[in-house]
Amino acid sequence: MSTRQPGIYKGFELHPLVFSRVFTHDDAHSRYAEGYDVAVRICRPGAEIGEHGSRVFRLLLENTFSDFGVARTAACQRGKDIIDGKVDGESVNDM
Repeated sequence: MSTRQPGIYKGFELHPLVFSRVFTHDDAHSRYAEGYDVAVRICRPGAEIGEHGSRVFRLLLENTFSDFGVARTAACQRGKDIIDGKVDGESVNDM
């Protein structure tokens, strides 16, 4: 996993999390359907994982991202959308 510096957006750190989708052997998926799922960790600067000022939001999609870079960009954009209040049911107001 990369150790890049987090992006800062409106006073929050954005940490894109990109990971390979886990398939079971009996789900009959095509090898071409393999790819990456994403989440984003949003936190106040300096907050540790698990602290009140830090939260992980997962982007639940039926299909995966086939390109790591595109997946990383989508995770960052999702974090910005959450901070801007554009995602129903997801908020950073209590952080």
